[in-house]
Amino acid sequence: MKKFFSLTLALGLLFLFGCTKNWITPSTDGSMSGDQQSEVTRQTYESKTNWFAMQFPGDWTFEENVYGSSVMFFTPLSENDELKENVGIIKQDLDKAYTLDEYYEITRPELVNLIPGFTEISNETISINNMDAQKIIYKWTQWSTELQREQVYLIKDKNVYIATYTATEKTFNEFVQKFDEMTATFEIK
Repeated sequence: MKKFFSLTLALGLLFLFGCTKNWITPSTDGSMSGDQQSEVTRQTYESKTNWFAMQFPGDWTFEENVYGSSVMFFTPLSENDELKENVGIIKQDLDKAYTLDEYYEITRPELVNLIPGFTEISNETISINNMDAQKIIYKWTQWSTELQREQVYLIKDKNVYIATYTATEKTFNEFVQKFDEMTATFEIK
């Protein structure tokens, strides 16, 4: 059991880095005003093999089946970025149907063991499309870079879906709203 959760967490920890831009929804005719044209519309990503869908900013790219994730979304890289922020989604089969609390109690010690300097900032239950989800924000230092991550996980039946946003600690607050907007659109099919 412990090896199973270690593998799940290890896969979830392999996400890369980048930066994000603002996004908006175009008007009903698809047009944007002059000051909105620099903003980006949303696109929808759907995984037919892992049975989920979500919206993401239209100027981001994505790659499937990379670094142990089902999909990773990458933001455009600006010239001053230290790291490229990203959002990765993994789906893992569980050996039974866990509650969010049970899953957290099993995975938190693994996070502490796998991430040197792991410091939990917050932990709360949220709702995404009428499903309870767990949102955890934590930080750590890797190769002298201070990093911060928000993970949101949903459990349906015997599957856990983990969405992870990773940034440097100094840029985390600039882009976390985009991640929250993305996860708010997450649907399990």
